[in-house]
Amino acid sequence: MIRDIIYSIPQDLLYLKSFVEYLIRYSRVRFMSRSVDRNMVVNWLLSRRVFFIVGLGRSGTNWLANLLHLDDRADVYHEPFDETVPCQYSYWDRNFSYRYFKDFRIFDIYFRARHDRDIYGEVNSHLRRFVEPIMSILPNARLIYLVRDGRDVVRSMYNRFTMMPNAYDTRLIRPKPGDPLYLVWDNLSRFTKLCWYWARENEYLLRIVGNPVRFEDLINDYEYFYKNVLRPTGLEIPYEVWNKYRSIKLNISRRNLLPRWSEWSPSMKKVFEDLCGDLMLELGYEFK
Repeated sequence: MIRDIIYSIPQDLLYLKSFVEYLIRYSRVRFMSRSVDRNMVVNWLLSRRVFFIVGLGRSGTNWLANLLHLDDRADVYHEPFDETVPCQYSYWDRNFSYRYFKDFRIFDIYFRARHDRDIYGEVNSHLRRFVEPIMSILPNARLIYLVRDGRDVVRSMYNRFTMMPNAYDTRLIRPKPGDPLYLVWDNLSRFTKLCWYWARENEYLLRIVGNPVRFEDLINDYEYFYKNVLRPTGLEIPYEVWNKYRSIKLNISRRNLLPRWSEWSPSMKKVFEDLCGDLMLELGYEFK
């Protein structure tokens, strides 16, 4: 109980901080956009090479963004501001995601972007629930769905605060009515919730975006990296740069609360297989 209290206090503060920063940024951009024509902004974005690489957090987005940023012809960002609150809202309200992107996000991009660059891109896990409005409003934008082995993602999230009570980035996320876990959610272990979370978010991206790009292959095979990232985005990262950079590890979990898959208990392995097994195989991962 004491541990839960200790963990909940900073998470409440982080949620409040994220929410206030979002409101301030939203208000500022909306004020600035009053003198800017929406059609002009959309046409400007349509005239550029725009890409968004999306996926669940802890899937290599930070590493990939820092690598792609090395192409000095492009304007590339990793999660340019904290969108955890609107991302959670969009999980529940599809209309919110459209309004958010149409009335705020396209202007936010326009005001942030370097207009002397022809390529604008974001590697942004927060935008995974905004892929439908992106496809509708910016049909020229390239969407790339980044995925990582669920065992590594669940372990990494477990070492953080994800799916803990009051966790600032997932406090609003739970099964919707009709989900097999809807009625029993409050009685489930945190590990089970993390497995469900990985599966649900990736099922959604696989259904809407498709063509998953595996993080493990990006760092092990330059041809795969070129075909699935460089070619569709128009970026240029030489082999020598990629080869040097792929040994760099960013945003590493400092805690070690959950061991590697091989050391999981039989019951944990069964939970993961039941909730994530079929999707793992569909994404091209072997885990038995």
